[in-house]
Amino acid sequence: MPYIKHTLSNGLAVYSDPITSSRSAAIGVWVRAGSRFELPSEAGMTHFLEHMCFKGTPARNAQQIANEMDFLGGEMNAFTSQEMTCFYAHLLSENVSRAALLLGDLLTRSVFDAEELARERGVVIEEIAESRDDPEDQVTQNLYEVHFGDHPLARPILGTESSLSAFSREDVRTYFRRNYHSGSMFVTVSGRFSWPALREALEEAFSDLPEAPQEAERTDVPFRPAYKETRQDKKLEQIHVAIGMPGLPVAHRDQTLLRLMNVHLGGGMSSRLFQEVREKRGLAYSVYSTGQSFRDGGLLRIAASTRPSKRKELLDILGEEIARLETVPLSMEELARAKNQVKSSLLIGLESIGTRMNKMGRDILYWGEEVPVETIESAIDAATPEDILSFARGQGFSGQRSLSVLGPEKE
Repeated sequence: MPYIKHTLSNGLAVYSDPITSSRSAAIGVWVRAGSRFELPSEAGMTHFLEHMCFKGTPARNAQQIANEMDFLGGEMNAFTSQEMTCFYAHLLSENVSRAALLLGDLLTRSVFDAEELARERGVVIEEIAESRDDPEDQVTQNLYEVHFGDHPLARPILGTESSLSAFSREDVRTYFRRNYHSGSMFVTVSGRFSWPALREALEEAFSDLPEAPQEAERTDVPFRPAYKETRQDKKLEQIHVAIGMPGLPVAHRDQTLLRLMNVHLGGGMSSRLFQEVREKRGLAYSVYSTGQSFRDGGLLRIAASTRPSKRKELLDILGEEIARLETVPLSMEELARAKNQVKSSLLIGLESIGTRMNKMGRDILYWGEEVPVETIESAIDAATPEDILSFARGQGFSGQRSLSVLGPEKE
């Protein structure tokens, strides 16, 4: 059943996916604001604003917001990415209207109290420090910086201690007004709910939401990978490696081929990387590949870690497996295995109401409409070994790579 689109009296779009057999409902408020749209002086503002929306409104202080979130049960949280922010709740059906009222209050009436702002700035600075202490986070961020070059995607979503320290209360309020309005936001809801009751709650919740401002559309920097290398000397037990290769935009017609190839390369225990690096040679405990897609480009990333004395051997094996993508087609058994993994991830995931709501949001953001599951399944079924081999050759993985190495320079 296609998503049902509703429009509130203030112009806010709501997309619903009723599942009457469910005992729960999931609701998400999506904002077309992400770290890639920030100015250099605003680095980290989108994520910081996400935090600040939970810190008080005229009707609720931060403690009362936390109490109400816990009282409603289920899960209520938010996340920020390079291209979006989402505030969501997954809870029992009878509580979804009350969750909508709470979300609307946070996203239209937050006061951004100066004391709360100073306190939360410290919290996020600690979050940045924690990320820097995580070798996998750090080697990945270093990869982004050399892979994306001077593009905003190279900057950390969290920002930096320097950029966070410069934010004033008025800076936060200005950024909030620029991005939180009916032209930049929409709502998705899936599961069991009464639409008349939920609509009434949403109308009340977002009654103060401003209309889209009459101003020029924001500009975006074109996506051009830089394909460079970086090595950071750091006292660690292991060498951490991240390799970046060309990915695809979210809505690209070859996304299914990329997903199948990625599962074959490093998506599970039977994958080429897991078998060659871990099972046959014992070079690493963790080795995998993963795809990351944006509206105008993407990144295929390989990650692994090993002892410093094994760095060259690890990099050589990873290079051989990358080259193999362009020279050796998948066997029919390998392709069937990859197809089953991709299908299972999709279909079993959609048994979760929260996952359905999340898919709705991403569909609307990137396609502007539902992408039927049947369409995705058909693309998976239609893929052949020759299709994947041709795709890999066209991407040119062997010749276009970024490399990030973190750990001790000396063995």
